Amino acid sequence: MLGIPCPPRFVNGRNFAMCDLNPIAKTPIRSEFAMEADFREVLESFVEALPERCRLLSELHQIGSLDELGRQAHQLKGAGGGYGFPEISAAGAELQHACRAQDAMRIQQRLAELIGILGRVEA
Repeated sequence: MLGIPCPPRFVNGRNFAMCDLNPIAKTPIRSEFAMEADFREVLESFVEALPERCRLLSELHQIGSLDELGRQAHQLKGAGGGYGFPEISAAGAELQHACRAQDAMRIQQRLAELIGILGRVEA
């Protein structure tokens, strides 16, 4: 499976590669608000919390807590938009839908995509 590009996802007319298997998807992701000085401290706090969120997402998946995994995905969907990261919003929505459908394979794929995206986020 390595090296196979993931299908694109479109958010507000922009194409976002949705997983780290795609070599193009290795570039850092920065907030749409990164240049706004008033937003810098808030963005840094959000980004600093992402490793813990990744750990929580992985743990919830491992213990099979799909409802809570879906809630966390929903929170990231909203936070991504609020902090200027539409890629996070799109990936969070995809994971949330997979959790609602209780589709184990889709959940695993979407979780990997979301964690890959979160790992590329910079303040």
